[in-house]
Formats: sequence, structure tokens, C-alpha cells
Amino acid sequence: MYIETERLFLIPLTLDEMKRALQSKTQLANDLGFQLFSEELDERMKQVYEAKIDKMEKDQENFLFYTFWQLVLKEEKIIIGEVGFKGLDSEQGQLEVGFGTEERFRNKGYMTEALTELIKWAFFQDKVKIRRITALTLSDNIPSQKVLEKSGLMLSHEESGKLYWHVNKK
Repeated sequence: MYIETERLFLIPLTLDEMKRALQSKTQLANDLGFQLFSEELDERMKQVYEAKIDKMEKDQENFLFYTFWQLVLKEEKIIIGEVGFKGLDSEQGQLEVGFGTEERFRNKGYMTEALTELIKWAFFQDKVKIRRITALTLSDNIPSQKVLEKSGLMLSHEESGKLYWHVNKK
């Protein structure tokens, strides 16, 4: 299962692949048939992966709402970033999204392309009824704010230097 856009493949990592990424993201990329542009996970990202793995283990049926989706340039077969939901609130029908792109590939519209398609995908799932997708950025993170705006999210409010965004299912 993957999502294809004009320039990208969005490939969700399985539980096993998430665990393997903790050991060596480079090796995992090679195993998947891609090159990894970035370095190995730093300590902060290892903690993020571990938290996602924990959620995936507890709700394996809905792992696609917890995992990281790898952004792969179609032609070059290079992983240039990742996007993922921070968890599923099925009672509220809500997801929070987070993302990151390798610096060399920023400001080229890749994340906007990926996020737009991932949002469409989430809203059209049958098993889980998603009604709202949210995001959070720091008030000085202009590039992420532009991605969110171009992907259809609207600014809800600002609080303590953080901007809160949302998009509702139409």
C-alpha cells in the first residue's frame, strides 16, 4: 500500500520497518530499494519513533494512522522526508499531522504535494471516520506554515508562541 503523487511515492512503514529504522534507517532504505538522503535518526527522533512504535503495537489494525510515511522521489528513488499522524482520536474523528523534509529538498513543494494527498487519503478511509485534521507549528516556522496553508489547513489560533491549524472534512 502506498500513495502516488505527481513526483512522489508516499510509503508507510510497517511496525517491523519502524523498529528496523531505529537500528539503521540507511539499511532500511536500502532494503526497501531506496537511497536515504538524510543521516541516521538522532536521539529526539529515536524517541519519536519509539512512541509511534508503542502506539502501533497497541492498535495494529490502524497502524497507518501512527506510522511515518516516507516521501520518496519517484525518479531518483531517494527518501527526502517523512510525514505522519501523531495518533488517532477515533471518538473525536481527529488526527494531528507532523512532517519534516530534508533541507536540500525544502521549498520545492514536495511536502505540500505529499500532505495534500495524505489528507485526502485520511478523509476517505472507511474503517475510521476522520472529520478533522490538525497541526501545530511554532510561530516563527514560516516554511511549515506555508505548507499547511497550501495543503488546505486554516489557522485556528495562537497560544504561547504556537500556531494551531485545522482542516475539516468537506
